[in-house]
Amino acid sequence: MKPNIDEDWDFCRRSLVEVSRTFSKPIEILPEPLCVALTCGYLLCRVVDTVEDYAPLGSHERDQLFTAFIAVLDGERSPESFSERFLAIPDDDAEIRLAQALPRVMRVFLGQDVATRRATANWLSEMANGMRLYCRRDVPETLSTLNTVSDLERYCYFVAGTVGHLITDLFCDWMGSRGGALEHELRARCESFGTGLQMVNILKDITEDFARNRCYVPRQLCHVEGFAPERLLAAEHRHLAHRALSHMFERAAEHLGTAFEYTLLIPAEQPQLRLFCLLPLWMAIETLIVAVGNDAVLTPDRSVKIARESVGEIVEYCLRHANDDAALRRRHESSMARFEERLTGFTTPPWSNGVPPGDHARL
Repeated sequence: MKPNIDEDWDFCRRSLVEVSRTFSKPIEILPEPLCVALTCGYLLCRVVDTVEDYAPLGSHERDQLFTAFIAVLDGERSPESFSERFLAIPDDDAEIRLAQALPRVMRVFLGQDVATRRATANWLSEMANGMRLYCRRDVPETLSTLNTVSDLERYCYFVAGTVGHLITDLFCDWMGSRGGALEHELRARCESFGTGLQMVNILKDITEDFARNRCYVPRQLCHVEGFAPERLLAAEHRHLAHRALSHMFERAAEHLGTAFEYTLLIPAEQPQLRLFCLLPLWMAIETLIVAVGNDAVLTPDRSVKIARESVGEIVEYCLRHANDDAALRRRHESSMARFEERLTGFTTPPWSNGVPPGDHARL
């Protein structure tokens, strides 16, 4: 029986809601071609995330799956050859179901125009190769850590900064601004859009990552405060741990500030594109406000969530003011002031330019 592309698209839409609370609504707001492109793009990102995160995979098999994923994007392998590794796994997890159904996502993906397919394949291949480098550090039964702040930034580039470039490609194609001044201005800021959101995810998911033997808080920041990252969650180091995290909170806020400028560069006549950026951006800032200095960040089985009322208020404000730069700036400045006030209680090292001495990334 010939596959039904409409049924595959329905599957993609359902899967998007299942795997993402942050991006499903913003993507649905977009004009149809962009909605399809970013639904496929986001689902493909989650598939490669599964390769990075699925604990039973050994290092060699993980490496092979990254290679297979890139080959599927390039049309050199069938998606079925990738998905077969996941077919025997119980499908009670949305990410596993998605990996099993990669052929359905790829059928929708391949129905798009050449430029969209090329941009998606280029940036997701960059993502997969970067994840591969970091996964090669993993040692069984050992906490995998990052070394420096630059190491963290590089990791965030691979897993999220690449998405900022993909979004910029798709938006510029939609707006007809390829190669012009607007694209250059957006390109200069797009990595911060992805990196800022990723840093917020790292900060709120510290205990979940620890459960998978991963720690994305750089070893350097922990050592400055006098403890090893393996002891980050220890109750006796709680205040020191918050101080170590404060630099990451500052860096995340800086990236989100650049992401806000990225958003305002999008012409006001494109409110759907602005909404796509504004909703996750301001949810992330609100999450920073809730998370900074919050012991729940360092306590297993506790979560960091913004209130439902706050979510509703953010959505309402964005819908009302998406094309009003002055109103958006007032809101952003107010939110960042609340964040700075929350951060004041934690001392950060007096590093010039926000970079610790001797900081360098090691891969």
